[in-house]
Amino acid sequence: MTPDTSTSKKEICPVVESIYTIGNKWSLVITYNLMKSPKRFNELKACIPGMSSKVLTQNLSELQKNGIIEKKTNLDQPEKTEYVLTKKGEDLRKLMQEVKAWGERWLISPEQQQPESCHGSEQISELLILPVQAV
Repeated sequence: MTPDTSTSKKEICPVVESIYTIGNKWSLVITYNLMKSPKRFNELKACIPGMSSKVLTQNLSELQKNGIIEKKTNLDQPEKTEYVLTKKGEDLRKLMQEVKAWGERWLISPEQQQPESCHGSEQISELLILPVQAV
């Protein structure tokens, strides 16, 4: 008799599921850039050199589908649409602190410049501090 290889009770690994949800090339970069403040599409595009509009659109859609960000439309004149982190997205702040610490420890020598982003190096630590409402 051969062993049953069916997956009627599929085990789910939280690490694998997390990586599928937030681990593609651009998801954490987009999330990181939304931690300081909500941003419009073109503001995000300017923050992330090398990312095409098509790729940004795809990633924003995926992050919305996964509940990490949401698209908010302000109906004032002129109408303004921004992307903001959800509570689930805000919960990634601690992970980003750890990613920053790991990068500082293993990837960036003191002489090297911080990676390009919308935030200057002096703002990165401020950005990763938990907001008052989350404490």
